[in-house]
Amino acid sequence: MFKQTVKSEQDVVGVWQRIPSSIVSEIISLTDIDFVTIDMEHGPIDISDLRTMVPVYKKAGTPVILRVASADFSFISKVLDLGVDGVMLPQVNTAEEAKRIVEASKFAPLGRRGVGGLCAADQYGKVDLHTFIQSENDRVLTIVQIETEQAVHNLDEIVDVDGVDLFYIGPFDLSQSLGLTGMMDHPHVVETIQRIIDKVQEKNKSVGMHGVSLDFIRFWRERGVRYFTYGMDNVLLAKGIEDVYRSVR
Repeated sequence: MFKQTVKSEQDVVGVWQRIPSSIVSEIISLTDIDFVTIDMEHGPIDISDLRTMVPVYKKAGTPVILRVASADFSFISKVLDLGVDGVMLPQVNTAEEAKRIVEASKFAPLGRRGVGGLCAADQYGKVDLHTFIQSENDRVLTIVQIETEQAVHNLDEIVDVDGVDLFYIGPFDLSQSLGLTGMMDHPHVVETIQRIIDKVQEKNKSVGMHGVSLDFIRFWRERGVRYFTYGMDNVLLAKGIEDVYRSVR
């Protein structure tokens, strides 16, 4: 189970998917990547695209994290019913916002996720309802993004929220919020990221982040981060074509 892998602090690296194509999903699923994060905060992917993309990953055994645009209860229920392995909420600035994604993504007693069933996640009713509810709470990763100065200010309260499985640092938005956009080596950015990591680890919880470069990943892996995303499908596609074309030229 991917959630157990993450919580046991094993090294995992995932890639982003923004291209709304099950063919792209199939290609990614044939690689050795540890997981994929489908991005619905940015880019054109819609829920109709998920209905063809998610089954590809499920068939291949590739864990799927979905970054949603909001903690809308009905939407979260729909995507979790597809069988995604986790949901990630961006721009979480308060404990109340963190509690909302927990409530939307976890069944009672942890949350208030709607009990629908008869869906892909419970094999269309083949899994007993009570077994399904317990297994979903055990399986689904609930992730909040820490990426603003306000979130850092409220970090003590956010990290204490029960039911959040991973605290994910968004370095670009964080640097922007600090008035240092893209300056990942700036002492204030480095100090702030380290403060987040220390606070999360003090509570024996898991922390992750987007890797802006290989050196960036190496630097923060040495400081205890074990969960990274690195690379995006559209960027990797363009870079691959450019590199090959440049070599041929």
